Amino acid sequence: MRKLLLSTAVAVIPALLLSAALPVRAQNPSGPSSTVCLDPQYIVGTQAVNARTILFRMKNGEVWRNDLARPCPDLVSQSGGFSHVVHNDRICANVQEIEVNATGMVCRLGEFTRVN
Repeated sequence: MRKLLLSTAVAVIPALLLSAALPVRAQNPSGPSSTVCLDPQYIVGTQAVNARTILFRMKNGEVWRNDLARPCPDLVSQSGGFSHVVHNDRICANVQEIEVNATGMVCRLGEFTRVN
């Protein structure tokens, strides 16, 4: 029994680690479309392009663009970046809020689009 569990764990764990490195598409409970969620432990950097756009760079080389739900002028007019509280170990489109560190302005993420 122990050998079976160990061999199953050896086969399953690498697959789980590989799948965790990729952004996750979670089922949208309100309809047939899906919501893109990113695993924050695989984000290597972010860049505020303008008041409506943030780029998320992933460890696997993927780049995801988020088009904020509304303009967030303090995002680019202030230095110091932004922070976010992660719920359920994911950063999800149309749910997650960010806070501009310098001013405390709160802005909501919009849709994620893979750009590469």
